[in-house]
Amino acid sequence: MDAPGRSALVALVVAAGVVGFLPAAGVVGATSPAITVTVDGSPVDDGNETVVNDDPPIGVSVDADRSIDVVSVRVDGTTERRYTPNGSTLDETFHLDLASGEHNISVVVKTEEVTTHEVTVIKDAQRPYVAYTAPFETDTYEPPPERVTVNRSRVTLAGNFSDLTGVTHLLINRSTEYDTGAGTRTDRAVYEARTPNESFSQSVFLGVGDNTVTARYYDELNHVRVHRVTITVQDTAPPTLSNLSVVRTAPETLRVRGSATDNGQIRSVSLTPANVDDTTYLLNPGVGEPNPARQRTTFASNVTLHPGVNSVVLRATDTAGNTVERTVSVRRTVVPELRLDRGGTRYVNGSTVVARGVATDGEIVSATLETVDADTGEVVDIVSLHDGDIVTDLDFERHLDAPESRHTTVRLRVIDSSGTEHVTTLDRTLTVETPTATPTVTPRPSTTSSPPPESTATPVPTATPDGSNASGLTVPVIGVTIPVPSVLGTSVSLPVPVVGPFDVPILPVAALLAVGLGVVGRRR
Repeated sequence: MDAPGRSALVALVVAAGVVGFLPAAGVVGATSPAITVTVDGSPVDDGNETVVNDDPPIGVSVDADRSIDVVSVRVDGTTERRYTPNGSTLDETFHLDLASGEHNISVVVKTEEVTTHEVTVIKDAQRPYVAYTAPFETDTYEPPPERVTVNRSRVTLAGNFSDLTGVTHLLINRSTEYDTGAGTRTDRAVYEARTPNESFSQSVFLGVGDNTVTARYYDELNHVRVHRVTITVQDTAPPTLSNLSVVRTAPETLRVRGSATDNGQIRSVSLTPANVDDTTYLLNPGVGEPNPARQRTTFASNVTLHPGVNSVVLRATDTAGNTVERTVSVRRTVVPELRLDRGGTRYVNGSTVVARGVATDGEIVSATLETVDADTGEVVDIVSLHDGDIVTDLDFERHLDAPESRHTTVRLRVIDSSGTEHVTTLDRTLTVETPTATPTVTPRPSTTSSPPPESTATPVPTATPDGSNASGLTVPVIGVTIPVPSVLGTSVSLPVPVVGPFDVPILPVAALLAVGLGVVGRRR
């Protein structure tokens, strides 16, 4: 074999050896196997999670471009299934017995390399648990007591949840039977809260006596925990009366104010004059139906009573029958409050003033209204507003004469039942409006072209008469006056632009014209 042949043979051998060291052509372009995991028929991507409430079917599907050596299915690190397919695909479905909680499922596939697909499965087969903190306490997995006693109608039902997926909402029903006097009725109330998260606190209003409370707690998978408990409101404390005020506003009228509160609810509030069998209800009796508005009530009423009553008894009773009484002395309000309306008291015109105002909250025997000259102090006008029986309130609007000084004082005089006079005043001034001058608008320069200016007239000599009625002609510039006889002083009126017409004597003008012509002829 010649040298060129040996060289070609060596090259082929070397090339064959190099190819032997390279991986197979199909391996160089290979991709990772496609792994699909389904939970209850729904695919779950690698790294994602899903929630179930039982043991759903688990599906594992592998598709590779080369032979699959082994497929291992592991739950929380423990191998549950193992397959050695004789080919490049695998499709298996099976069930896993999972406990409630969070689980990691991994599918490990071995071809020429290892590929893993992991998902998280949360199995929530449990109903939510509640650890109550009010109005009673329980452990997390402990049910509530069958019966609980409280001493108030307004309670808070509160607790903490334990659930894998979380509680999404709660529903509380309260039912109470109460006596109407003619039988019994059932009152119901519903309380609902959305997305309470890990705990809840719900205010519930109960009726006095037994209340059946049913609470339902729903988690994300709609599992529901139902608790029933009877809560009894046992009210042994009487109501409380506070901020009491009894004021005589007229001989037979009292104004009564105050408030009543109870840890249950108020049935009624009444007033009775001392030593008089006559009851007036400030809050009419209720029938015992649960009513949050009756846990606290305020009252303000005008009550008609017998003359001469010096004290009254206020009485509050709750639905449990507990009663509180308070004896309150009647106060007299003799001194009235006087007010002149600052906006309504004013000048109507230059000679009249209108006065508006009130006298209230007192024992008023008489009242007058007057206008006074503020400069001199003299009374200009006076009118009577009231005179006679005692009244507690007056309101008025009167027109009175005003002083010529345009400055008046309006004065209200009131005498109370003790004979004391009370006075209030208000000053008013008549304001005369001054006409406002209309501003003159100065024309702005115009940018348009203007016509050429007219020629200005040359000053004309003016004849100055002397004491002998002789007329003369004054020559401008040199200031010489040429006398002219009165006979020749006849003049004519000449219109001159800008300056206007004026009289010119005929003879002097003719003389001046002749002199001018001679000078011109001499120059030529």
